[in-house]
Amino acid sequence: MRIYFLVLFTLVFNSAIAKDHSRVQQQRQIEVTGVGSVFSVPDRFSFSMSIEQKGRVAAELNKAIVEKTNGVVQALLKIGIDKKSLQSLQVQFNPWVEYNGQTQEQKGFILTRQITVTVNSLSQYEQSIDTVLNLGVNNINQFNFTNSQADENYQVALNHALLNAKQRATNMAKVLDLKIAGVISILEQSISEGTPIMMQSRQFKSSESYQPGEMSTQANVKVIFALQDGT
Repeated sequence: MRIYFLVLFTLVFNSAIAKDHSRVQQQRQIEVTGVGSVFSVPDRFSFSMSIEQKGRVAAELNKAIVEKTNGVVQALLKIGIDKKSLQSLQVQFNPWVEYNGQTQEQKGFILTRQITVTVNSLSQYEQSIDTVLNLGVNNINQFNFTNSQADENYQVALNHALLNAKQRATNMAKVLDLKIAGVISILEQSISEGTPIMMQSRQFKSSESYQPGEMSTQANVKVIFALQDGT
């Protein structure tokens, strides 16, 4: 009976030690955040414009908007803008109300169509803006400079972020006389297609010469590394 009890106690004791050791091993890990950036020069731009028509009869408003839209599209095509780069996003139909002191009068309706233009050459910046303005469209907004290699730039930034995480974990582990034993998990925290140069929505009176600067494409990762004793 004593031998049986001793064997049982030994098994339980060894099992407890194994669990404690396993718990310690599970705690030997480090979590770090890595950041990577790639800088590039914008090589294309996009902008949105609103074509507006006021009137009393909806059918006539729609006809006028279609004619104005076709005029803008044809003018942009003539200067070399690809038809695939022109996108009609939305049409809004709102009451046309004018205020006179404390009173208001509904004159009719306002029909607005928004068009987004993407141009793959910065050399066409001034020409495309002037073309639109000459047609009487002066409400231009959401103006962005971007880079055509955004996806490739992000992949490079992601690699830099992983290397940054590894280096940070290695440096911290070394201070504690430990070393990296492997990767437990990797979490991609964000996807950035680049920080574009933006111009606030405003009324354009004429095109402006503008040279965009650099833009940053950033990637962030969270990596958990396993640790082991250093040699």
